[in-house]
Amino acid sequence: MLFCLGMMSLFTGHVASDLERYSQQLMKRSPYFKLDGSNRGPIDIWKSEYAEYFYGCSQRSSQFSHAIHERSSNGYLLIAASGGLNQQRTGISDAVVVARILNATLVVPELDHNSYWKDDSDFVNIFDVNWFISYLAKDVTVVKRVPDKFMRSMEKPPYTMRVPRKSPPEYYLDQVLPILKRRRVLQLTKFDYRLANNIDEELQKLRCRANFHALRFAKPIQELGQKLVMRMREMAKRFIAVHLRFEPDMLAFSGCYYGGGDKERYELGEIRKRWETLPDLSADGERRRGKCPLTPHEVGLLLRALGFANDTYIYLASGEIYGGEETLRPLRELFPNFYTKEMLANEELKLFLPFSSRLAAIDYIVCDDSDVFITNNNGNMAKILAGRRRYMGHKRTIRPNAKRLSPLFMERDQMDWDTVSGEVKAVQRGFMGEPDEMRPGRGEFHEYPYSCICEKPLGAIVGNKSGDPQSEEIKD
Repeated sequence: MLFCLGMMSLFTGHVASDLERYSQQLMKRSPYFKLDGSNRGPIDIWKSEYAEYFYGCSQRSSQFSHAIHERSSNGYLLIAASGGLNQQRTGISDAVVVARILNATLVVPELDHNSYWKDDSDFVNIFDVNWFISYLAKDVTVVKRVPDKFMRSMEKPPYTMRVPRKSPPEYYLDQVLPILKRRRVLQLTKFDYRLANNIDEELQKLRCRANFHALRFAKPIQELGQKLVMRMREMAKRFIAVHLRFEPDMLAFSGCYYGGGDKERYELGEIRKRWETLPDLSADGERRRGKCPLTPHEVGLLLRALGFANDTYIYLASGEIYGGEETLRPLRELFPNFYTKEMLANEELKLFLPFSSRLAAIDYIVCDDSDVFITNNNGNMAKILAGRRRYMGHKRTIRPNAKRLSPLFMERDQMDWDTVSGEVKAVQRGFMGEPDEMRPGRGEFHEYPYSCICEKPLGAIVGNKSGDPQSEEIKD
């Protein structure tokens, strides 16, 4: 193979050693990409040099049978999603797979109106419902509601149940299917993370089709989100999207303390009382163990230490920041070219302001389209976007190594900047969104969709390097 590559390089004008190096790495990958020698060279902070060797692949195989018709299905499956936008997104994607497992007709999921976010938006207000139904038509039959005639013929109301978290397909077949067949209409409540991580590969690919393709945002959200991306691009060729979870409830729940004295301790302590079962924690200990979100200032220091210049353009995606502008000031000083959706679309945003999930969807679009995405936590939006960005080409996605960074930043005043920067670069290896971070079974599937990312054939990579336009699109 290496001899052939060397001969090809004579015709393509490319250096054989470069291709040999990559071919050796490609041959060593099993079952997934592994970098040779821990990749200790400098990292391109804007993009992964290895991303071009992989692509998202979630096409259905010829052995995956077509969706069963509504009249022939085992009944209607109602889903009540739970949480905020991205938590509900995981539930909807998993609901599609569960409907397939049960041979059920899926009714368009019901969104959560009673969570902390208090958003009364329905599915149709956030997602393109007709696209959702049509895109999944070959995999699962989806309807907008149970037919009225069918509901009137029922002797009992729909049966309601909650399945355990991370239930395997066998649980649904053994415990849920008999009830569905008997009652014909079944509702699963609080449906988030109710399907096991590791399931059959064809079902994993269906999970990806549902999440990355079928769940397209409604037109008003999509259009405004794209407008914001265009406005960022008009100002800068490249930009970073920063997702900050630094709301009062987030900090209170985590049990963390950020040096705000008695005022902070009292305010967050009062909020923490909402959760009666939370244990008493050592706030300092939690930070040193990396259990606390990084502060906006620490996120800025992380970016500067990695090598992003202070003229880099930043898009901030966040809700209410604890401490307001005072908390954000250090980040603004590190990166003056600092924008939010409110700054980019003041008037156009007014219609969306009462709806937290629609606002989160707008942030999602801009973060997804950014050149670099970084978060200060590992919550639902961080996981969902990390998975999508891997699927869409391993776009640079930075997850702070909080366990190592938190104690480092707490002691930064005892070190010079070059030392801090060097330490940050060292501890962030393995947390930069490189392809070799993907391993089957690691973390949540929505964050690491390993079954839906394929290696490009070596010949296609060589073709791309030779400028062959026919090799740009790789089929699964």
